[in-house]
Amino acid sequence: MNYQDMLKSDLIFLDVDAESRTDLYKQIAKKLNTRGYVKSSYEAALNKREDEFPTGIVSDYISIALPHADPENINSPFVCVVTTKAPIQMLQMGYNTEEQASTFFFLGITKSDDQLILLQKFMALIQDKDFTTQFSQITDTKEMFNYLSEKFK
Repeated sequence: MNYQDMLKSDLIFLDVDAESRTDLYKQIAKKLNTRGYVKSSYEAALNKREDEFPTGIVSDYISIALPHADPENINSPFVCVVTTKAPIQMLQMGYNTEEQASTFFFLGITKSDDQLILLQKFMALIQDKDFTTQFSQITDTKEMFNYLSEKFK
């Protein structure tokens, strides 16, 4: 699969106003469902998965989360890029320690093999100081789409 194709220009939401993780997940699930990317079961599956297996990741430069649900809740593959107005409390993957994240990459994965490859891709990106600096400064959705498309080649 070409991961660049998973980036969708209509799935970039910057400066989302959300009070909590569940509020954010509700808002994003609704947007994804309206656009046909996910099934109605997606929001509940997303929260259940996050409760069982936290998706927060912290590097020296940025704190992000990679929320995802099991493939049966996904209609077509996607990466949905979200930044929030204020940081949201999340738990770190593997450690279950608290972190504050304001960058979220919602992964719509239809094949489990893709999950590991995407995870590795994001791990490499968030440890790249130049990437995180530029990413953090982008406020325009079109510019964000173009920047990430370039990085996902």
